[in-house]
Amino acid sequence: MSGRAKTEKMSVTLPRELAGEIRSITSQGEISSFFTEALEHYLAYRKQKLALEKGFGAWKSKNHPDLATPEDSSAYVRSLREADQERQERLRGVSAG
Repeated sequence: MSGRAKTEKMSVTLPRELAGEIRSITSQGEISSFFTEALEHYLAYRKQKLALEKGFGAWKSKNHPDLATPEDSSAYVRSLREADQERQERLRGVSAG
């Protein structure tokens, strides 16, 4: 988003203490860049939070009886890792030949 993107000037009101903290860690010419970077990070966080809230409850245990316990989940992850390791070993064998 940063760089030569089209820009729009905005006016915001901040608590004096917060404005002072921002000024103490940025130079005058870097304030817009500081806000741009901070807001990009915060927007990504908010989008992720909203997606997690929207997806909450989507997992239904009745649809996954094979993963009912922590042990079931561990076994599932272990099987994925073993399958991946076997695939990597096969690929190494192919590339070595």
